Amino acid sequence: MERPPLSEPRKTAPHPAAGRPTCLDGPVERARVLLDAALGEWTARGLGPGLRHQLSGGKGLRPALSIWWGGRLGVPAAVAERWGLAVELLHNAFLIHDDIEDGDRYRRGRPTLWVEFGIPVALNVADHLLAEAYRTIAAIPAPPEAIVGLVRDFSETHRRTVEGQALDLDHRGNATFDLDDYERIIRSKTGRYLALTWVGPARVAGWSQDQLELLWCLGDELGPAFQIRDDVLDLTAGKGRGGEIGCDIREGKPSILVAHALSRAEHPPADRDRLLAILARERDETTEEETRWAIDLFEAGGSIAFALSEARRRAETGRTLLRKLPGLSEPVLAEFESIATFLIDRKA
Repeated sequence: MERPPLSEPRKTAPHPAAGRPTCLDGPVERARVLLDAALGEWTARGLGPGLRHQLSGGKGLRPALSIWWGGRLGVPAAVAERWGLAVELLHNAFLIHDDIEDGDRYRRGRPTLWVEFGIPVALNVADHLLAEAYRTIAAIPAPPEAIVGLVRDFSETHRRTVEGQALDLDHRGNATFDLDDYERIIRSKTGRYLALTWVGPARVAGWSQDQLELLWCLGDELGPAFQIRDDVLDLTAGKGRGGEIGCDIREGKPSILVAHALSRAEHPPADRDRLLAILARERDETTEEETRWAIDLFEAGGSIAFALSEARRRAETGRTLLRKLPGLSEPVLAEFESIATFLIDRKA
């Protein structure tokens, strides 16, 4: 059977609510209201078109997680909402930078911000989002000592994510890249980044540092599981990149699939050398045939199966950690488990 082309364009992104737990429906709607209100304020300052392009079309998952969690902890709605908004702004600033660094031309089923408006505008929008994120935290109605803790949590996650991206860039096309290197990247880029949505409301709710550490550890399991799933989704047309398959391969990204393939002794040296050569090539110079060859290598060598099993293992560890969180009722734990399952098993 003839395979479809890798770059067949998509006109629409997958439905963001597919498989989403119902407990997040209301928080997602509220997150959209908050983003629309913020966009209205920024549009009045002449910043609207680029910001509206970047902030529309997303799932609103991170602010929804904060709003849901804050509601279960009983913190004031304004605390969870502002914190969730700040995390979403940070997330989108990172996406803008990543798209420029990776040369990604599609996100959420449409052209990326830098493609639509140019790199200068994209960088300016990202800078604005970062500034607004910290300004949003400063306006959270909480005691000064809590605000200090929130800024520390946020800035530390900001720093670690940037360092993780630096490791990502450094390891592209690296012949010695292995699973330990991959672990360091995703723990920096994804682990605490996900837990950040829960840490803010919990800190304001009065959780101790040891209790907050449980949330960070939860992120260290669920965040990487989320990223591993993302690595596998990149091999399908469901990631919202204009139907392109294997964008990570074209970018030379050091994914779990690459780490596993390079560590497989049964792969002939010629296959390893060819994979490294493909990863080292400029994105626009990587052919469809080469991308398909790399995907076939991942499949034949068990790298895809390994990645999925690793995501499941981390998800199970995450579920164990969930049971250690203090003072949560069985219904709330059940909701949390359904959210964790959604994060790992999503199709887009």
